Amino acid sequence: MTDEAPSGRELWLTTGQMLLRRGGVVAVKLQALTDELGLTTGSFYHHFDGMKDYLDQLARFYGAAQVRQNLELVDDRDPRERLRHLGRIARADRMVPLDAAMRDWAGSNPTAAASVKAADEHLMLFVARAFEDLGYPSREAQVRAQLLQSVGVARVIPPWKSLADDAELVLEILAP
Repeated sequence: MTDEAPSGRELWLTTGQMLLRRGGVVAVKLQALTDELGLTTGSFYHHFDGMKDYLDQLARFYGAAQVRQNLELVDDRDPRERLRHLGRIARADRMVPLDAAMRDWAGSNPTAAASVKAADEHLMLFVARAFEDLGYPSREAQVRAQLLQSVGVARVIPPWKSLADDAELVLEILAP
């Protein structure tokens, strides 16, 4: 995301994401939010109509605003650098545990499911376009984008030392 500290509504949402990373949606409670932020419930209700409204906005924030903000940060770069920069943002913003929590939540919540789907679609288009910009035909670029995104969202723990953690190596294999 941006270097600026979030404020107001976005501060509540990014704090909710922090709680999601720690313990999933069951950890996102009003008391935990106010404790974490040192703010009152009055401040919460200034921005949200209640927990249902908050959770809906939290899910939508992941699927729309946050993804677009991150992609805007890397959209004007060289295609390989776009992909590298996207990986750096994902690591810096701790998107892997957030993505895992969102995908878990999506299994039981239609708003979260729609947000995960929207985020996946935005990312898939962005990554496929980067591969197309590298000269790959559209269909091949889409397959490469699916492979790269699959590595990013996979939660498989193999019994061997994984080399897939090396994002640079994965990118070199997919875009030599």
